[in-house]
Amino acid sequence: MITLLRRYWSELVSYEGGLALVMMNGLLAIPLIFAAFFYPLQVLALVVVLAVVSLVGYEGYVIWRKRHPTHI
Repeated sequence: MITLLRRYWSELVSYEGGLALVMMNGLLAIPLIFAAFFYPLQVLALVVVLAVVSLVGYEGYVIWRKRHPTHI
């Protein structure tokens, strides 16, 4: 049973997808971390602004979808 599960795991799970996501996150996070060493308040302000814009955008999308349902 264990060997069957291992065989299915090795056939169905791709490790490249997760690693690609980690590398893309690193490409975005590393410059931000380095900038935070030299400009901590500016980076904090940027992160807060990005979080607020993301939250407002998401909530706006949710409200839009509630008021404009798709008709199938």
